[in-house]
Amino acid sequence: MARLHRLPFCAALAGALLAAAGAAQAQAKLPNLPLWDGEGTKAPYLFYLGTPANWANVIGKNGRGPTDAGSVKAEPAQVDGKDGIKVSWVGGIGQVYSQAKTANDLADYVDANAALVFDAVVHQPPEDQVTMRVDCRYPCMGVVDMTDFYKKAPLDKKLTVKIPLACFENTGAKFTAVNTPFLIFTTKKFALSMADIRWVPGAAKDDDVVKCPTS
Repeated sequence: MARLHRLPFCAALAGALLAAAGAAQAQAKLPNLPLWDGEGTKAPYLFYLGTPANWANVIGKNGRGPTDAGSVKAEPAQVDGKDGIKVSWVGGIGQVYSQAKTANDLADYVDANAALVFDAVVHQPPEDQVTMRVDCRYPCMGVVDMTDFYKKAPLDKKLTVKIPLACFENTGAKFTAVNTPFLIFTTKKFALSMADIRWVPGAAKDDDVVKCPTS
């Protein structure tokens, strides 16, 4: 009987090893995908503020200029010595997001165990639910609830946010057609600064990543 069970076990083990090798190879080949750095937004993406009055307010000066969209505002900021952007929700529905005009196949980043990574400083904890998204042309999207994370974050201290891209895939994002690789949405007061926003291959395996929702 032992011989009968050994082949399926060996096949499963071989499959797992091949998958791990493939993921490692993908990580080695893929560069980071920058969305916002010290120079501002990175092509082909632009950063926007959105409200019900106008969902597409381009943040000026390549994402580095002060922009007032009513219920959400953006201004230059520093995060641990890095040039960044401070986004403040002052009450009411609003979002900040990075978007390209075309949808792009970024599935390799999921295969490479990539995570959405950025440095942040929370200035005011959220008064309502905060969600983050990766969109594949709205209403196609993946959503992660980050409310507790931001409510528990120490105020005015630098932290690094790492969310596995798999979390967004698990909740609906189709990574073969991503046009919005970063989005934060809330409906009441909340303020944080961000810098060096990027996708990082392999970072989903780090010990300090956000855990994907289980349901």
